[in-house]
Amino acid sequence: MEWKRILSLFSIPVVIIIYGLWQCWRASSGDDIADDLRIALAVLALFLTGVDILIVGCGVAICTSSARASRESQTRLVKKFNTCRRLLPFLMLGEILFCGLAVVCLIFSEMIWASAYVVMNAGGIKFMLLMIMAIGAILWMLIKSLLSTRKCFASFKPQDSLVSGICLRESDSPELWQWVRQLSQKGQLISPDNIVVGFLDCFYVTANAVQIEGGERLTGNTLYLPLTYMALLEESEIAAVVGHELGHFTGEDTQYSLRFMPLYSGMQNSIEQMANNAQASWIDRLVLVPALNMASWFLMTFHETVSYWSRIREHAADEAGARAASSHAFSTALLKISALDGYIDRAFEDIFYHQKENQNVIASLSGVLKKAQPLDILSGIDNEISHPMDSHPTTRSRIAALNVELSDELLKQASTIVLPEENTFFNQHFGKLARSFGESFVQKSKPKAAANRKALEDDAGLATESVDLWAKKSFSYNLLVISLALVVIGLGLCLFTDASFFCWLILVIGLGFLPLCKVYFKRMKSPYFTLTSEHITSRYLPNPLPLQRIANCEVQSASNYMTIKLWLTDGNTYGIPTKRFMQVFRYQPGKNTVLIHLPAPYLYRDGDKVELEALAMWNLLGQYIESSRARAMLQQIEREI
Repeated sequence: MEWKRILSLFSIPVVIIIYGLWQCWRASSGDDIADDLRIALAVLALFLTGVDILIVGCGVAICTSSARASRESQTRLVKKFNTCRRLLPFLMLGEILFCGLAVVCLIFSEMIWASAYVVMNAGGIKFMLLMIMAIGAILWMLIKSLLSTRKCFASFKPQDSLVSGICLRESDSPELWQWVRQLSQKGQLISPDNIVVGFLDCFYVTANAVQIEGGERLTGNTLYLPLTYMALLEESEIAAVVGHELGHFTGEDTQYSLRFMPLYSGMQNSIEQMANNAQASWIDRLVLVPALNMASWFLMTFHETVSYWSRIREHAADEAGARAASSHAFSTALLKISALDGYIDRAFEDIFYHQKENQNVIASLSGVLKKAQPLDILSGIDNEISHPMDSHPTTRSRIAALNVELSDELLKQASTIVLPEENTFFNQHFGKLARSFGESFVQKSKPKAAANRKALEDDAGLATESVDLWAKKSFSYNLLVISLALVVIGLGLCLFTDASFFCWLILVIGLGFLPLCKVYFKRMKSPYFTLTSEHITSRYLPNPLPLQRIANCEVQSASNYMTIKLWLTDGNTYGIPTKRFMQVFRYQPGKNTVLIHLPAPYLYRDGDKVELEALAMWNLLGQYIESSRARAMLQQIEREI
């Protein structure tokens, strides 16, 4: 897979070289000045493409060696990534410039051929104007790229983290601060500069600036404590999790968070901006897309190293949590947190949608969990715990790394939670604060609750009718015309000229397109797929694809051919084939995505044919997905009232 990604970076330059060599071969049969100019331009295009290949090769070599060297230490990662980040814009500009100028040279060569061998009637003049427009478009794109790349890759300044919560000063809660310091001493950890408590996030620490919603701005090391999870964990489990988080302030982790993550996020932001500015025209695909592919490959290569260090950082922090309490306590805490996510979300649904009177966050959470014991802890053991600042390994792998056995005793203890009203540690340190802040939180949420419920009901009422998605026949007819034209040209060249390899190649390509035309004409007779209120159905799908299982969608369109990418929330393949060739639906196992390929889509609305561009298709799919989720959420809310 790695070599395939690397080879794909050279695909466009190789195509340009093949075309340039063919141009040289065509012009070599003549002996006039026009043919000499064509050869000179083709050779110049080959030279420029060679420089472009050299640039890509150097970029691949530097990036690969830097990513490997970055595994030595996190400091080395920050240094190497920063060096490559500064070098990448110049490599991208070089590839855009040399690749674009090579294409311009080849177009000029074709213009010289047309001026020498094409009669300058109306058709010939149109052909020349088309060539001039193409050159102008390429040159304009080169200028625009040169001006915009510097802006896109400007130094990225991290934004303050906006947090809904309360900052607890030592004067506000001296016993809590003393408990945290004792925990730090026991685990040989660094104490935080700030402690913030809230409802909406899980445990985390950050060395970046934090802006309290409607309050002060905090700098230094900040520890965030979620009142929701702490109300349901025992003191030893809370100590283990807090010890884990404080473990991130030890060693190189703080500098990793302060220096590397802003650079990494800034790089992602820059590439996304350039990709959004790129259009689906053939000029962009020839000139700009190869540079974007190199940038994406660069980010993907370093992402593997980032994931490597993330796993090491998390396992090291897990050991710190075990030192602060015990491996057993940390393991049960991990299992409980994984299992509690859904119940905590349900408690907030009560607040944000039910509009109940005299509601309190912790009381609502207690009411949900009284019906839930014992917890189903094994269902989420292979999931990653959500975290606002980073990614985590799976719960199972983290417990195994601590050499803790998943015994019946451990699972039984982890599946039993202490309710908030019975939690002595929580009530001692946070009981009064949780009640007052919880009441304030609910009061602030009340004006939004009616609007949230109304928006949910509005979404649920949309996208209830089935919609058939068809493909235009014009795509098949265009393919047939191209195929027949290649057959006629190839056959004519083979019969009336000295049949060369290229003549036979044109004929073979034309004949090869004919079976594809037959397949596409057959597909045009029925819808490619149908959007129902709850599923995507199709004759090309073994089983209906539930809309609720689609996490996100992306639509790309090029030359009237559309590719839809659907990210699934589970590992169910729904029987979708993984084969690549001529598949309407294809499942990508490594990415847990489904690709849908269809040419020139349209639908019927009120009896009229409506053609769909990429944005319209994205909006249509998004609406059906959101409406399906809204209906499911309303049904769940009604069941719990």
